[in-house]
Amino acid sequence: MTLPPPWLTPILKDRYQLQRQLSKKPGRRTLLVLDCDTQQRVVLKVLTFSHDTAWEDVKLFRREAELLQTLSHPSIPQYIDAFEFETATSKGYVIVQDYIEALSLAEHLEAGRCFNEATVHDIVAAVLEILSYLHQRQPPVIHRDIKPSNILLSDRSGNCSGQLYLVDFDSVQTLTHRGGQTITVVGTYGYMPPEQFGDVAYPASDLYSLGATAIALLTRIHPADLPKTGVKLQFEDQVSLSANFQAWLQWMIDPDVEMRPDSAEVALQSLNASVFPQRRLAKANLAKSPMTPTQLLIHAMGWSISWGTGLGVIYAAIKFVAIMEVSLSLLVDIGISGILLGGINGLLIGLLTRLFYFPLTELRTHRLMCTGASVYVGISMSLWVSLLLSVAQSSTAEYTPTMIIIGALMGIPSYRIISQWYDQPLKPLFQGDLGRYISRQSGVD
Repeated sequence: MTLPPPWLTPILKDRYQLQRQLSKKPGRRTLLVLDCDTQQRVVLKVLTFSHDTAWEDVKLFRREAELLQTLSHPSIPQYIDAFEFETATSKGYVIVQDYIEALSLAEHLEAGRCFNEATVHDIVAAVLEILSYLHQRQPPVIHRDIKPSNILLSDRSGNCSGQLYLVDFDSVQTLTHRGGQTITVVGTYGYMPPEQFGDVAYPASDLYSLGATAIALLTRIHPADLPKTGVKLQFEDQVSLSANFQAWLQWMIDPDVEMRPDSAEVALQSLNASVFPQRRLAKANLAKSPMTPTQLLIHAMGWSISWGTGLGVIYAAIKFVAIMEVSLSLLVDIGISGILLGGINGLLIGLLTRLFYFPLTELRTHRLMCTGASVYVGISMSLWVSLLLSVAQSSTAEYTPTMIIIGALMGIPSYRIISQWYDQPLKPLFQGDLGRYISRQSGVD
């Protein structure tokens, strides 16, 4: 048993048996103790008042105690008690919480553990779940000090990365009704977003800190030591990441709070939507570099021929249902027409893409070009098949409008089918909120 120092004896209240000190800051100590009443280990957070103690420190400490009483989440240590103490030489305030037997991410880094992209993905997803709970409260709760030392991670078991916990709510702030702003500068340099230096914080401020935390885990470099362009962290050269996850992190740490995800839910949805398509593309062995012109043309023609033939089959099915009679020669004519017109469509789009949109930078105009060209060729196909029908059936008035509509549909998938091949890193990024962010960053719509 470790004997407590004299100043600590009143704090223990004849109930808590000191085991060891977990951390120490000026005026603050975090202690691991045994609760003799329950025989459970708990944590005492102690704030000792002195002439150096700022009123803001006392206010934040008491606010933390008040907030913890209202929280109930499996990844946030449970509040147990809070009380004041006073002796002849000192006085202060104590918060009692459950003890979580786990190392912080900072301690994992110090122990030499390396975090790969998959593990960091799981970590940020878990933290986003906690932040979603906090930010959805009324009023929303902002942690304001997300960093590796405030995130605990238990030992791994099997394929599980370990249970994660968010701790140290001594910087927490609930949003006021004054435009959703707070009024206290707190946080940790390197992990703080620019707006917190200006005495304000938003839910998106926690997202910035989480992004910076993920970067610190991946690069093993403190964010304050990373190179910067203006105030934006430049981490891309420090670690090899998938294009999707790299773009997602860039979104999270954008210096402009309005450019970041609107909420933890949006960030989590975009994280999942951007990472999983990337894994599917990786299985198809698609390279990160643009395709060669030959590959581009082969893919464009191949898919357009398939689509054109498919539309021909759709028409044949409609005609068969309508009149219950389709000759073999007509089916052959329809198939040949689909192959021919599809090939022309693919060749045209492939050439236009290679000549004017390679590599893909003008997303919107390329989409319009692909769609317009395919609609034009599709309608041409419709008229072609209708002409064949006029020879075979001596009448096209009944079916020509239907064929024109089906042919026009040929242009609908053209953008997705063509553009996704030759510039693979961009393909899964243009989705949802993350896609809109990438579009704004690259100047496309």
